[in-house]
Amino acid sequence: MALMPAFAVICGLLVAAGAAKLRSPRAARDAVALVGIGVPTGVIRGLGGAELAVGVSAVVRPSVVTAGLVACAYAAFGGFVARLMRTASRPVDCGCFGDAQTGAGSVHVVLNAAACLVGVAAALAPPPGITWIATRPPLIGVPLAVGTLTAAGAAYLAFTVFPSAWRAYGAGVGR
Repeated sequence: MALMPAFAVICGLLVAAGAAKLRSPRAARDAVALVGIGVPTGVIRGLGGAELAVGVSAVVRPSVVTAGLVACAYAAFGGFVARLMRTASRPVDCGCFGDAQTGAGSVHVVLNAAACLVGVAAALAPPPGITWIATRPPLIGVPLAVGTLTAAGAAYLAFTVFPSAWRAYGAGVGR
């Protein structure tokens, strides 16, 4: 049960990334092209739809299979970002969250690896689904729900805003 909030966060990120690719697939298509794989926009939208479906099914009804799919997705994302970093001569957008300008970098790889490990842990011992929070007494359920949503928002910012902010800080911009 202690794993449920962390698993809900990574599933929520998967849902957000999938929805973003459905809405705005160009950045992901361009990132995939940078590593030498040309795919039509429809394939990226299909990937986004799959991410959305896996994320929703895993957070609602975690199982060995759904958690394993979440872990595999994050392992693939980490591998893709690492390959993108080796291929590109400068920091580029990975397209993970549509047009949100997520920079491919080592922080991104580490975050994907951490999410993959949470997915593996959930596959080994599936946590309860997100609806479990609603069955808790209000003094437990409300803070747990708010904390999980806040953690999901912070994780989204860690993937989307932090990498470029860190690069700007390291470059001495504004000093």
